[in-house]
Amino acid sequence: MLSRITGAARASYLALGRVPAVLLCVAALAIAGMYCSNTTDDQPGVARGDGVYRPILARGDGHMHFLLTRSLVFDHDLDADNDLASFGDPWRQPVTVTGRKNVMQQIGPSLIWAPVLAAAHGLALVANVFGAHIPNHGYTAFHQRILFTSSVVFAWLAIALGVLVAFRLLGGRWAASLAGVAILLGTSLTYYATYMPSYAHAMDAAACAGFVALWALTIGDWRWRRIVWLGVLLGIATEVRIQDVAFGIVLAAELVLAAVREPRTAGKLAVRGAVTLAIALALFAPQLYEWKQMYGAWLTTPQGPGQMRYAHPMVSELLFSPRNGWLSNTPIAYLATIGLVVGAIAGPRLGRHARLVCIACLLAIAAQVYINAVTYEWWSGASFGQRRMCSVSLPLVIGLAALARAIHLRVGARLPARAQIAIAVAILGYLVAWNLDWVGRLRHGRPAGRDNVPTCCRDADAPLSWIARPVYAVLGNPFELPASAVFSIEYGVGLARFDQVLDAYPLVPGVLGYLDGSYRHATGVWDIAGDGGAPWLLDGFGPPQRDAGHHWRWTTAEHADLLVPLLMPEPHRITIPIAANTASTLDVTVRCNGTEVAHAQVGPTWTTLVFDTDGALGENRVEIEAAVAPYALARTGAAPAPPPTPEPVGVAIGPLLVALPQ
Repeated sequence: MLSRITGAARASYLALGRVPAVLLCVAALAIAGMYCSNTTDDQPGVARGDGVYRPILARGDGHMHFLLTRSLVFDHDLDADNDLASFGDPWRQPVTVTGRKNVMQQIGPSLIWAPVLAAAHGLALVANVFGAHIPNHGYTAFHQRILFTSSVVFAWLAIALGVLVAFRLLGGRWAASLAGVAILLGTSLTYYATYMPSYAHAMDAAACAGFVALWALTIGDWRWRRIVWLGVLLGIATEVRIQDVAFGIVLAAELVLAAVREPRTAGKLAVRGAVTLAIALALFAPQLYEWKQMYGAWLTTPQGPGQMRYAHPMVSELLFSPRNGWLSNTPIAYLATIGLVVGAIAGPRLGRHARLVCIACLLAIAAQVYINAVTYEWWSGASFGQRRMCSVSLPLVIGLAALARAIHLRVGARLPARAQIAIAVAILGYLVAWNLDWVGRLRHGRPAGRDNVPTCCRDADAPLSWIARPVYAVLGNPFELPASAVFSIEYGVGLARFDQVLDAYPLVPGVLGYLDGSYRHATGVWDIAGDGGAPWLLDGFGPPQRDAGHHWRWTTAEHADLLVPLLMPEPHRITIPIAANTASTLDVTVRCNGTEVAHAQVGPTWTTLVFDTDGALGENRVEIEAAVAPYALARTGAAPAPPPTPEPVGVAIGPLLVALPQ
């Protein structure tokens, strides 16, 4: 085995050339160095096992993954109740119908990690013979450091396979090598291989890369050996994350194309596709068994029935939102996706199977985008970028290499090769540096997530920000196009406004709110009257006002428009506190998404208007229509004091209360 690995490494070195190969090795070593420098233990030297959550390297979902793995190795079961009791239950997991604590994470990562943890524990026992005094319960820095080194290896494997496929498929030593370096250091994979290795996203990237690589390198081979191995690799990927079963679409694309070319073989091809799927589903059986033991059902959604809203994908948000949008927060993924489109168009000019592979990879990405966009918390919680899209790391390497090769073939005769390489290094290097700067801020266990921060330019120091700020002033985040342009045209605002509207929903159900129905009783406040509400105000509102513990905004025109972002695909009940700035009353009409939903005579005392939305997802446009009273008429004892300005004012609007109809 060692001889084969050495031989493959030597052959790759000779094929790629010295400089591209060295560049890839430096990037790989950088990932390893970042992992080794990761120190997230807040309480080093403090013993674990007293029931208090004291994370070391395993945090958040990674804590749960580690406890499941520990349960397999130390207790020989998948019942994590005792592990939670000993090493911390930070979210107080509820008990399921079978009487066990609800641990929602899939068991596939734990099945793969279990042998590594067992080996680490064996080393710990040997070290203890020589006086190391490593606790035998396994929740130690020693065990976790060894176990999660695998995330570095998985990231290496995903990128190595991507470079191999890109080089074999498209040619071009520099295109494949630069693409591999850029995806390894310039995407969410960087973070989940180094500073948050306990999450299984690097493993996910490698599992999906293994399936897609085998498929792409053996296109046209219909022997049963290939079919069986494709089924095995697809099953492993599905066991890691159930959404990965959708990668089978690349094989489906090949099957359809082959059947179109030779209709007489359609039946045989369909059988082969069915066998691949059957093998994958058979390997998913351990997860089905675990769900049955925990939830009493073979197939279920652990988070509850509202977790997946298949008819309501929030695709634009997942791709372009400043809140962990995939393309807006990972510009290299944007370029790579464009590269796949270019490869699908250029086709035979790039390589024999280039068109098929690029189209199939686009279909695979589209499937992953859809699956992640129908998840109610499409932003992936406390995530570094769109972490669930790490699965498409190999297609991104192919796409970026295809883009580079297509540009080279187009301008090769007019621009020297070294100049082309220098330009590519400058562009990709800038984007990689931005990503590494952002990753570096999360080095010591600091939670990721861009919940209330525009994409420019807090996460980049000078000189990176010097280049970004002038572009941002004109275009906003250019990687939020075309969504930002559509938003700008629809609401009549500048392009940069889209980057400031962060999908900070006033009402978000808890992780388990759909299980017990508690989400229906939740309420939220949409504080458009505060300083932070400005991005959602379109026109017709004055500055924030405060008096005696209350705060509000005056309307300064007959029509005042604001946006209310809503997450759940059902009507929401909105309560608006409102008061007129006149001694008598004003006629007030409220419209939501163009439909009149409330009408009332509003006087100088605070009152409320209540209406239900139409169930639309995303930004709901609310229009307040009221006559505007001159400033001089507005001095009643009950109404809020008008602002010290000669401009006319109409009604005072306070924070909105958002709930669901009961």
